[in-house]
Amino acid sequence: MYSYCTHHYYFVFFSHYTFIQLNQDALVEDDDDDPSAVDAKTLGQWSDADLVDKFDYEWDADEGDSDPNELDPQYEYVKETPLDEEGHEIGYNPMFGPSNPIDTRTILNPPDSYVIDEKTRDERLVPKDFVDGDPESDVNAEITTFRKSLQEIDTYEDPFLKQEVPRHTAKWHGYPEQLSYPKQPYTNNRFTKDEDRTDFDALGAARARKVAVQLARAKNNEWLPAGTSAEYHASKAAIYKEKGVLTGSTLPGQIDENIARKIQPALDVLGDVADLLSIEVDTVFRFHYHGLIKNKRGMEAWAGVLIRNCDVDCTGVVFETGLRKRDPYYDGGDHWYGPY
Repeated sequence: MYSYCTHHYYFVFFSHYTFIQLNQDALVEDDDDDPSAVDAKTLGQWSDADLVDKFDYEWDADEGDSDPNELDPQYEYVKETPLDEEGHEIGYNPMFGPSNPIDTRTILNPPDSYVIDEKTRDERLVPKDFVDGDPESDVNAEITTFRKSLQEIDTYEDPFLKQEVPRHTAKWHGYPEQLSYPKQPYTNNRFTKDEDRTDFDALGAARARKVAVQLARAKNNEWLPAGTSAEYHASKAAIYKEKGVLTGSTLPGQIDENIARKIQPALDVLGDVADLLSIEVDTVFRFHYHGLIKNKRGMEAWAGVLIRNCDVDCTGVVFETGLRKRDPYYDGGDHWYGPY
């Protein structure tokens, strides 16, 4: 019983191994017969193209490479892109831009074949169209010259675009991709001019720190003499008094007493938050606003509603704050903001 089972096991194993080996041989034969199959022997073949470090369309202007997009001067090109009857560029789309294949890179006098071109032709290899002394030779030369002088664009109909496409154009290689911004000196985007800049690199560590502290204190109000900041703001506000300009200042103007009496209920509601400065053209009311800057717009709108509730025509309310542009006691800033 044991020998029978062992014999049967070896028979099955041998039959299965033979079947796999036959299938592998068949696959190898099929691969050899397939002309489109990849042959491992042809892989890894080096050529001169593998040693080229750049393609034709790769160039770097920073390394001194010439621009391949420049037009060849030996050819003539279309001077202007064709326009339609309204003077617009043919094929131009406001969203996608120009799409006309005929542009200023289209060649008008394309080169002939190197076989017949006058610069490269070999008289020994090219058969003559006319025998020597044939009068039609000069006539044919005149016709050829006239045909080239017409400078007609040689085109063909593109099956995909369904339009005429020039056959001869100057190849466009594009420009290198800008991978980073150009290098700038560390003094770029500084308010200090180069001639006024302090060269801390030339100073020692101790000297540089001392000069930095001096410059910081020179522009800080806490280190300025008393009254310097007030004089600075007064000089800025002097132009309002000289020219008599009320807009943007807290200078008082003319007030119609009749209108002021009518809007007295609104002034009582506003209280000390806003003081009436002037009434312009009987409908525009200027106030000196003392509240928070963040509430200025809302207070202006509310003051307009209060004035209209007094049956007074109101076309605008202006809250003047003078030099105060922020809330200094809330978010920092200059605590001095006198009227002007």
